[in-house]
Amino acid sequence: MSIEIISSGLQTTIQDLGRKGWRHMGVPESGGADKPSLKLANFLLNKALNSPVLECTLTGPSLKFFRSYSLVITGADMNPKINNKEIKMNKVIDVKPNDILSLDNCSKGCRAYIALSEDILAEDFLGSVSTYLPAKLGGINGLALTEGTLIETKSCESEVFSLTNKDFKLNNPFQNEWKLRVIEGPEYDFVKNASKEKIFSSIFSVSNDSNRMGNRLIGEGIELSNHDQMVSCPMSIGTIQCPKNGSPIILGCDSQTLGGYPRVLQIAAVDLHLIGQLRPNDNIFFEKISIDHAREEFKKQNSLSAF
Repeated sequence: MSIEIISSGLQTTIQDLGRKGWRHMGVPESGGADKPSLKLANFLLNKALNSPVLECTLTGPSLKFFRSYSLVITGADMNPKINNKEIKMNKVIDVKPNDILSLDNCSKGCRAYIALSEDILAEDFLGSVSTYLPAKLGGINGLALTEGTLIETKSCESEVFSLTNKDFKLNNPFQNEWKLRVIEGPEYDFVKNASKEKIFSSIFSVSNDSNRMGNRLIGEGIELSNHDQMVSCPMSIGTIQCPKNGSPIILGCDSQTLGGYPRVLQIAAVDLHLIGQLRPNDNIFFEKISIDHAREEFKKQNSLSAF
């Protein structure tokens, strides 16, 4: 026995970087909803970036350790404490047997990530141990962690990273208002001209009816000129669908691989990780950019990180 879940938080699951390359077989990618935060946690521990971590949603768990570990917490600040003493985010912390880590709730952002100096043992499916709740795959029995769950770990080899860019910063950009850069989706021309203007001049809010599969938005209704039934088409993380009610849906990391609603916009790769930090009642506005601009911004983002 290595770690015991004393309390689970709202939804705590085991995640790595997901099951890439299986969407054509109907298997969602899953993995951490905010992958840069997940990778950063492992990076700070000199671990392989794909190592499993605990993903915490809105409110975090309490964990009791039965072995000594080093750990790092990244992502949304859930006011972590060891034995009721506050600890810092994005910093390596040592714990001893019988220490208790507790996380509270967060006011900005949605998800935090707990990485450990040893590897978390979980069920592998198609090369990933990420928990996919709808199909009960990966993790521990494919479920969110619950009170009394025991987590086992094993030792692992360290990775060697070098920071070559002085612009690398451990800042926390999370907020309650988000600008998401988007490109036109395949069915963007289905949107009426008046609505095209409103999409980029209006503020949307995140509905309570949101999860890892997607975020439903509340705001100015998007009117479509084409209401013909579509043949189901491939979907991707960050695709923005528009059902007949005009309320857009941002697809997340656990989203379906096919869908029949028009794909009016696509969030640029540079901002995909922000989807995982959207919380109910957050405000969103969209900024349209070209594919070339999106590509350049993504290259720039990669050049400023160690990942």
